[in-house]
Amino acid sequence: MEIAERIEDALRLEGGDVTSNQVGHAVLEQLRLIDEVAYMRFASVYKNFDDATDFKRELALLKKHTSTSRV
Repeated sequence: MEIAERIEDALRLEGGDVTSNQVGHAVLEQLRLIDEVAYMRFASVYKNFDDATDFKRELALLKKHTSTSRV
């Protein structure tokens, strides 16, 4: 199943109207699972990173989430 189909299915299960915020978070979640570099690229635009500190913070969150999901 392609990433777009997984996102669409997940959002459809939530029911009701879908906001752009929900779509953005669903995209981030799927990218986190399949490609950390793509995740960081998308996150930098979606979350409007201003400087390297934003990248460092997001990378720390990504590493934390990745390490807890692999346990």
